[in-house]
Amino acid sequence: METLNPTTVDDAAANIGFSILMRFSDSRREIDFEIRKLITVMCQVFRDHKAPPTPVAYLGATCSSLGLIAASKPRPSDDVLHAHITILSIVIPKVPAAFLINNLQLVCNSLAPALRSSSPSFDGAACTGVKCIAQLLIRSTNCVNNWSQVSKPFRFLFSFAYVVSSIEVREQAGLCVHDTLQSFRGTPLFGPASKTITDLLMKKYLPPRAESNTDGVNSIDQLKAIHTLNLVVLCLGAMSTEDRTAVLVYFKDLLELHHTYVTRLITDVLYRFCLNPPSPDVDLELLLHLICSICLSVSQHKTNYIMKTIAGLLNFGVPKVYSLNKQICKIKLPIMFDALIVLLEQSDLMNVQDAGNALMCLVAYIDESMIKQGVDRALMNANMDDGSQSEPTLIEKLCATFPKLLSYRCTTIRYLVFEIVSTMFNKLGVHSSYLMRGTVKTLADMQILPDREFPFKEEVKLLLEMVSEKCGLDAIPAIIPQEHMELLAEINQQLGSKSVDASSHVSKATTSGNNLSQ
Repeated sequence: METLNPTTVDDAAANIGFSILMRFSDSRREIDFEIRKLITVMCQVFRDHKAPPTPVAYLGATCSSLGLIAASKPRPSDDVLHAHITILSIVIPKVPAAFLINNLQLVCNSLAPALRSSSPSFDGAACTGVKCIAQLLIRSTNCVNNWSQVSKPFRFLFSFAYVVSSIEVREQAGLCVHDTLQSFRGTPLFGPASKTITDLLMKKYLPPRAESNTDGVNSIDQLKAIHTLNLVVLCLGAMSTEDRTAVLVYFKDLLELHHTYVTRLITDVLYRFCLNPPSPDVDLELLLHLICSICLSVSQHKTNYIMKTIAGLLNFGVPKVYSLNKQICKIKLPIMFDALIVLLEQSDLMNVQDAGNALMCLVAYIDESMIKQGVDRALMNANMDDGSQSEPTLIEKLCATFPKLLSYRCTTIRYLVFEIVSTMFNKLGVHSSYLMRGTVKTLADMQILPDREFPFKEEVKLLLEMVSEKCGLDAIPAIIPQEHMELLAEINQQLGSKSVDASSHVSKATTSGNNLSQ
């Protein structure tokens, strides 16, 4: 390895030390004082040895000084260490990449003792030191073809993302690992670096077991597991296709633990992952499986959740899958509907709109073939002499969830539910009277409640008028009880000539299926 000799590189950048002195000139700050003192000493050394004050010279002098004082006892003040690390962060980008590659490990070795401080007051300096390591690796990217040249510095960098106790340092290290991984893309370094992160997650640290305290993760190993998962969450989008798929498969096992914190992390990473444009290398079935696993954990009340993130995941994740494979997405719509209904029921008023938007987004994926299957089933069941019925179709399962929506009593949610029901009526068109028969009956029951018990009659009447317009008034008597005939007559009178005739096959399905339960 080349030694840090300032005369080995002819750098045209004249005295960088002067610019550093000008930059850190606040005499009230201790860190500025230490930086100026250190630069002044270095300049004198350069003059004494007739060495040019190049970035390489400052890099060598700073690393030598840092290595000596960081290992000394008593340990120097945090400001003294911070001053050395700050100077490194300034000179590293100015040093030729070839020189950095030859001295990569030497620079990391000088930083290592200084960065072992656990003092909260040193967090700022540690973050700067972590950035220095990332700078070294990124600057080396286009000049290194052998992973062994950078593997130790890379492992040193990402160790800060899961070992150290400081949240600030861990987050900074995670960002640096992500940026470094991105810089490796397209080079021989990318695959090994990506696999290093995957191996860390799946081999070195196992997730907390289901029978452990799921919300009070206290042991060192469990904390490292959580911090490792945080790192993978941050880097997933930058990882190789092979490693990203391996991590997503591993997420399936983690979700089965129903560990609240882990489920939230996975939900968050999938949400952020789905915000990116659709990628053909994504395993769509695997992605959809994870989304549905999270939905099931919500609808079956197996874990706590952050409603806004799950609603966002459905808002962005489902379109991502749908745009590349419509069929596998449609099959899973009932699972997603069930989860969103639970979210609507239990969400606070600030976030309820997110769940409502996600539900209306899913309604948009109902197509003509799904609707036709539901109507065809109605005709088939109506013609069965033995009274037997076939398995409900996808569209019928979806429609069966809507009467429950109408049971919510919160005013804000009710207005949103009316909007969702209206969206569904628009999607189903003339088929609404049969496929949404339970919802129509519930609306009619609401309309005859005393005014003091139900102040939303105007909104309900508008929905019933919408169904009458789309399906024809002849289709409505078959699905609402006799006591609602007065309401039907009132709607008929208001609609007048606007009423349309339902197609004959829908009228037959609605009338013949009067005793079918939705």
